[in-house]
Amino acid sequence: MVSRKRGDTMADGSVIIDIKGDSSAFQKTLGGLSSLAGGALKGVGTAVGAATAAVGGLAAAAIKVGSGFESSMSQVAATMGITTDEIANGSADFELLSQAAKDAGATTAFSASQAAEALNYLALAGYDAQTAADALPAVLNLAAAGGMDLAYASDLATDAMSALGIEASNENLTKFGDQMAKTASKANTSVAQLGEAILTVGGTAKSLAGGTVELNAALGVLANRGIKGAEGGTALRNVILSLSAPTDKAADAMNSLGLNVYDAAGNMRPLNEVFKDLNKSMANMTEGEKTKVLSEIFNKVDLKSAQALLAGCGDEFDNLADAIANSGGAMQDMADTQLDNLQGDITILQSGLEGLGIAAYESMNGPLRESVQLATSMVGEISDAFSQGGITAAVGAVGDALAQMVSYIAGLAPQMINAGVQLLTSLVTGI
Repeated sequence: MVSRKRGDTMADGSVIIDIKGDSSAFQKTLGGLSSLAGGALKGVGTAVGAATAAVGGLAAAAIKVGSGFESSMSQVAATMGITTDEIANGSADFELLSQAAKDAGATTAFSASQAAEALNYLALAGYDAQTAADALPAVLNLAAAGGMDLAYASDLATDAMSALGIEASNENLTKFGDQMAKTASKANTSVAQLGEAILTVGGTAKSLAGGTVELNAALGVLANRGIKGAEGGTALRNVILSLSAPTDKAADAMNSLGLNVYDAAGNMRPLNEVFKDLNKSMANMTEGEKTKVLSEIFNKVDLKSAQALLAGCGDEFDNLADAIANSGGAMQDMADTQLDNLQGDITILQSGLEGLGIAAYESMNGPLRESVQLATSMVGEISDAFSQGGITAAVGAVGDALAQMVSYIAGLAPQMINAGVQLLTSLVTGI
């Protein structure tokens, strides 16, 4: 027998390695390498499985949010009077509204589906597509700033604009919302409470000389004395009516005081100026005499409101009105501040994820609808076959349906394979 030494080469090119002594360390090393390789392969397999499951989950989530958004936009279209034929032919109004909702989902605290909900409220108010899309950002910011639901914020915006005779443009709505936000930050009230008050005072406020600035300032002064919300709106409405359309008794009382509610041109003077003059004219009266005069002008029910405005007229009213007049950006600042926390970050993330889901859904919407419509057609064919030929005919129809389904799926296979290749490529690159 020929003896071979360690490191000798065989005729076939292989090398024999003879390990003398304790080989346990070498075997342990080989075992470790084997485990490492197996673990790596297992890890890749697990990662691929997890990635595949994740993609399946993302697809399901995309279908859920995408179909939900699609349904919401269909409701908007129905309310606007946009038909399915018009949508199929690329309706410019529908595309405008859909894009407005998506943009809002990407730039506000609300998702695209919630923005679509707001659009429907605006459509219910009679807004056309362009006006609704234009007003949407302001309505969403108003809801965010005031912590209000979209239905109430939409009603507030549309009803207030209509009652005050203000065009419902994004610029006007933003200005109006900024004034409310500033009032809420400077007076003892909230945006929602101001909304209640404004909806209650309604068109009566159109006669105010200072417009929405004076309206918010007066409501802020009343709120500082505990008269807020609908109560504040009722109080201000009654005060305006008492001054602008006084009873004979009230008119006599104002004439005796030399109190002028209207200027030389016949326009109503600012409330703050009227109440300043009223304060001066009663300066030398006792409290009892003042109460008697105020009761004659405003009646006993609104006495508290009149006294509140008298107490707040002057610097308080002027300073509040000045802040409201310079309130640009207040609504956005309030909305941003409310989102500047972990919960706000989560809200923004959820909105972004929904936007991603909608985009993914729209890319597969066609095949999904086709498959559902195909399945519906198949069910109808099987049902008809069963009705006409019994179980034998139904079985034949089921076979035909399965053949159609296999053919349809085969047509989609290249797309699915391509998606799978892209997934694995991204996975390998990531690893």
